[in-house]
Amino acid sequence: MKSSINAKKYLTAVAAVFLLLVTGQILTATSIPQQIEELRIKYERLYHQYTESLKDAKDSTAKALASEVAIAKKRYEEARKALTISDTTKDKFSNAADKVSETVKKVFATGGEETAVTASVEKNLPGYDDQKISIDGNNYCGQFAMTSVMNGMGLSMDGNKAYKDSNPAGIFTAPPTIVEYLNMNGVAASQKHNATISDITRKIDSGLPVVLLMDSGDGTPHWVNIYGYSSDASGKVTSVKMRDSYWGTSKGHEMDIEKFTKLWKSPLGTKLPGSIVTYSNLMIDITGTREAAFSPGLLNFNFNTATEDNIAGGINDVVNGFKRLAPMQLAGGLTKCVLGIPGTVIGLTGKAVSKGGNSLMTWGKEKMSEGGVVNTLLGGGAVVAGGVTKAAGWLAGATGNLLSSVASIAGNATKKLGYVFAR
Repeated sequence: MKSSINAKKYLTAVAAVFLLLVTGQILTATSIPQQIEELRIKYERLYHQYTESLKDAKDSTAKALASEVAIAKKRYEEARKALTISDTTKDKFSNAADKVSETVKKVFATGGEETAVTASVEKNLPGYDDQKISIDGNNYCGQFAMTSVMNGMGLSMDGNKAYKDSNPAGIFTAPPTIVEYLNMNGVAASQKHNATISDITRKIDSGLPVVLLMDSGDGTPHWVNIYGYSSDASGKVTSVKMRDSYWGTSKGHEMDIEKFTKLWKSPLGTKLPGSIVTYSNLMIDITGTREAAFSPGLLNFNFNTATEDNIAGGINDVVNGFKRLAPMQLAGGLTKCVLGIPGTVIGLTGKAVSKGGNSLMTWGKEKMSEGGVVNTLLGGGAVVAGGVTKAAGWLAGATGNLLSSVASIAGNATKKLGYVFAR
């Protein structure tokens, strides 16, 4: 502790000396104009005598004065050039003094206590900030995010082409549609359910971006490309950097981590019916470039969200197949929608029941915390009932996901045949 105090005093003394030196330079600079002014007066006096001697036609006097005038002028100009301190230099001295003063305040606090100096770390992947992306259409956030990813990874992609290929009707873009299009255009991608901030930072640290589904602010799901983040001195992430069709249209947009976390957790909002959907912290996991897939994958869905993936992907295939005049894609979409009806009904009902069980358990815990025999009995009963309800809902949801998985595989197989026949 003693050595720390001595070091503090030493550094304080050094800073004080530096400040004195800077101040001395500035004070010295104030005397320079006086020296220059004296030289100027001498030069002007001699020049006046010279002009007067010319009027009197005294050639000898004029010659002598002309020489003195020339010498005086030269000394004046040299002094002004060499000795005058510029405003820029004065500003530099002043800024230097301010910086030293600020540093002293940060490193040494009053009362002898040291003030912690915080530092932040910013990690942004190159090639994303200044991308120029223009898409003509509606609801093209998915295509904007995919275009940003592909161009940033060195795979040339036009936004309008991505839009025409994967969302020509301008409706919405399902997670399986995003995964399929990336894989068929040279980007290895898959869905990750309930991802974390650490999953994002690990990807960016490895040199890869991620595509996420989040709430745009009013319960409307929105795709974004995350390519950077900032963290404080303790390593805690404080913000993320994104390119998207809402916030980051013309350049990268930085979003506070608290706001981002909230919007990412519930991409369809927290109100019914969006809150029933189990998409939460959904991330399109990108593992690098690959040889472009010739046809869609059969298992292009996540089991935890298979009910949502099947119905959303099925609608995409029906509409896109119709707009693109792709009959097998249309047929595949119809297969998903028709075969997926039982899974959708059972799955969404189960998820709604499970959500109700959660709410009942939360209410029961709150009643028990209030104390008293009645509250304890009511709360305990609610917790038990809620737990049973939640379990029943989970089982129904899992059953729905299983049935929806079968429907997705059948639909993807039908769509895949269209690519086989096209060869």
